[in-house]
Formats: sequence, C-alpha cells, structure tokens
Amino acid sequence: MALIYFTSEDLEVEVDEGIALVDVAAEVDCDITFGCKSGSCGTCRVRVVSGMDNLSPASTEEKDFLDGFGAHQDERLGCQLKINGDCKIRYVGLDDLED
Repeated sequence: MALIYFTSEDLEVEVDEGIALVDVAAEVDCDITFGCKSGSCGTCRVRVVSGMDNLSPASTEEKDFLDGFGAHQDERLGCQLKINGDCKIRYVGLDDLED
C-alpha cells in the first residue's frame, strides 16, 4: 500500500501500489483536471512535492513535452503517473507555468 497526499485538498489517500494517478483522482474526486489522458495536452501537470522516486519513471516523450512548457524538474504529467510508494502531489495545471 502507498499513501498519496494531495496538498491542494489537504487529502491523504491510501492506494494499492501500481495504480494510475488518473484512477485515484477519479475515485477520490480531487482537483486534478485530465484532458487527453495521453500525455499531449498538459492540463494534468502536477508538482511532486516529495516521493518522486516512488512514481513510475517519466518516458522520453513526457520529458520532452514538459521541457517544451519550461516545467520544473519536480513536475510530471498526472495522466502518466503510476504510484509505487508514498508521495505528495500538488496540482499545477496550465495556469501556473511560471511558478
């Protein structure tokens, strides 16, 4: 089991390891917007506050896409994440590109 803490909602959820973040978000109704769910729109951009090593690794395509946005190294696309251990996540979306 793993714990995900959604900082924006002050919500902690226990999940099975290996579950996709998109599935967790739908189940607990957190404030992450998912558009395409294929890693090509950026609406689900999240900042990993802690636990980056407990997430599935970013693909080359995801890294390239985030680099195109000028995203920070601690940012990922929520639709591409699988949870493999405890983590803290903050939703960034498209509105916070300069943060």
